[in-house]
Amino acid sequence: MKLINTTAVVLATSFSGAALAQDQLNISAIINVGFTERDDFSGVAGYGVDEHGAGLKQGFWTDHTELAISAPIDDMFMGKLTIVLDEHEGETEVELEEAFIQTTALPYDLSLRFGRFLSNVGYLNGKHAHTDSFADRPLVYRTFLNGHYYDDGVRLSWLAPTDMYLEFGTELLKGGSMPAYAEGDGIGAYSAFVKTGGDFNIENSWQLGASYLGFDNDEGSCSSHAHEDEHEEHDDAEMEEEHGHEAFGVCDFSGSKDYYIIDAVWKWAPNGNYKYQNFTLATEYFFVEEDGELHHEEEHEEHEEPITSLAEEHLDSIDVSHQGFYVSAVYQFTPNWAAGLRYSQIDFDEPYSDDFKPEVSTAMVEYRHSHFSTVRLQYNQDKSVEDITDDQITLQFNMALGAHGAHQF
Repeated sequence: MKLINTTAVVLATSFSGAALAQDQLNISAIINVGFTERDDFSGVAGYGVDEHGAGLKQGFWTDHTELAISAPIDDMFMGKLTIVLDEHEGETEVELEEAFIQTTALPYDLSLRFGRFLSNVGYLNGKHAHTDSFADRPLVYRTFLNGHYYDDGVRLSWLAPTDMYLEFGTELLKGGSMPAYAEGDGIGAYSAFVKTGGDFNIENSWQLGASYLGFDNDEGSCSSHAHEDEHEEHDDAEMEEEHGHEAFGVCDFSGSKDYYIIDAVWKWAPNGNYKYQNFTLATEYFFVEEDGELHHEEEHEEHEEPITSLAEEHLDSIDVSHQGFYVSAVYQFTPNWAAGLRYSQIDFDEPYSDDFKPEVSTAMVEYRHSHFSTVRLQYNQDKSVEDITDDQITLQFNMALGAHGAHQF
């Protein structure tokens, strides 16, 4: 009888705990709207990028507006769902950005995450865009990671039991989202990362990270996330050829891509209080290797009457390496006002570019009436294509509705 009573108490406690967890449902939304004055996008020095690599849209835009739902599932799991609304060619598209389950009580400080999630490589990629200090992602992110890389898969991470923050992790991913485009239902991308950080003193803190991200890409196997059609690709090719660079499509590469990323962040706040005044210096360096084949078409004219133009397909073997970086500095000088500067540059290897190095310089000033509302004015001097300078001015309104989780370091 005593055993039966004990079992009933344990079951009742478990069910009540699970019910309590399900009651902790968090629903939030981010509204991100604005206006940008800029020239038409003309590519990034011949390197294949899609509309996300183009950056901010011309004119009024509603971009990356998100709806997020998260909650503890029970005493072992939690879950999160993030839906993003984006506009493409005048139509609103719905993207499932996150839908994952994560363990909360594994032994030895281990954690597993299953489903669709943002890869934890680098510093910015694992963060949602609305937490950024600028209206767009750095050029190196837009070009190499399509703004941010998310995919379906599994992540295993381990938080070391040390006084200093130290985390190791690895991910196995489907390879179904740009810049990955793998055939089949197997593993098309994989990563490994280590992150560490701590405090110099009460006012200064730091974080360092090293990441590897590998893709096995198949030419022509782009996901719908690329938003690419033949007409747009042809127009981009003509535009870039006028400026001395052949434009390759987003999905023209077949082979392996290996990304090596180093990131470093330093934060300062008087007496450790970030509310009234703080300064953040962040930088990331990318080294990208491509080994495989690049597919492209060459047109030539038949001299027989009538004269016709034919296109021949070619596969060029390439073994190239690119590098790029960004550095940003943001100073919040009052509880409501902040200003920032950012510079990003890429050094492409042939055949994408010869000596020209795409670069973007950015300056911004923002007003935050509260933690939930941001009005930002930003200027970009975009030199993504040789002999073209695109002066971009953006007014952004970024607002949070509902309870929102704390931002990462």
